[in-house]
Amino acid sequence: MSARYIIRLDDITPGMHWGKFWATLSLLIKSKVRPLLGVVPDNHDPKLEVQPHRPDFWAVLRQLYKDGHVDIAQHGYQHTLWHRPGLPMIGRRFGFKEMSEFAGDTYASQLRRIEAGSKILEHQGLPTHYFMPPNHSFDMNTLRALKTCGFTSVSDGIALFPYQRAGVTLVPQQLWKPAWLPCGVATICLHTNEIGPFELRNIRMFLRSRPAITRFSSEASAMPPSAPQRALNGCFAATYAGIRASQRAYRGVARGSRPAASPEWKLLAPTERSSQSCQ
Repeated sequence: MSARYIIRLDDITPGMHWGKFWATLSLLIKSKVRPLLGVVPDNHDPKLEVQPHRPDFWAVLRQLYKDGHVDIAQHGYQHTLWHRPGLPMIGRRFGFKEMSEFAGDTYASQLRRIEAGSKILEHQGLPTHYFMPPNHSFDMNTLRALKTCGFTSVSDGIALFPYQRAGVTLVPQQLWKPAWLPCGVATICLHTNEIGPFELRNIRMFLRSRPAITRFSSEASAMPPSAPQRALNGCFAATYAGIRASQRAYRGVARGSRPAASPEWKLLAPTERSSQSCQ
């Protein structure tokens, strides 16, 4: 038994590394994989600007979507990340940096920016009900704003099976390179500008192993998880957090210093005992 795999490409902008983008997408299309593209509606993150803007950016995306090669998700609004320590979001417990575009802001502020990004994509002929929070960070206000704006699904969350919070379906994203999972739905997050020959080789070898590939759109419309699946989700989230904590502790010891004590990070993951769980 094995998981079903979704492949997503993050940080799709007019100034991305187009050579890496086409190399990766061509490999996926050849392998009959329909990835989820995380499109930044109005990028203001200089780290994502690695090549001159292509004036046909939106036309290229429209054609790819029209031809059935990709699904489209809104990847934040401007991808501007701010240091936000101590917030109730997917954060240090899972090894992510304490950076977010949305978490910690008011509902009204998040709603305004999410809606602005949605209107840009709609104006460009790419309306979508799927969302990718930048840096895997969001909170209850984010989910409520997404629901208000008509979004139905989020590509994020530490779990094995899709689950619902605040009326939004979270399709879990646990991997940053091809890896085997025994069951559930696994999303492999690939950052377009960081893909090189080594990463392409790993993707090619993974696809040759004939994994069960699925589309984000298929999993986003799945039925709510059963009781056993909810239990597995909670166990997986706790195990994942424990492994990441052990890795950080080991690195701290290896550097000859004691690992710093961290606050109790809450998580937007499928566990009933978290006070952040979105009922």
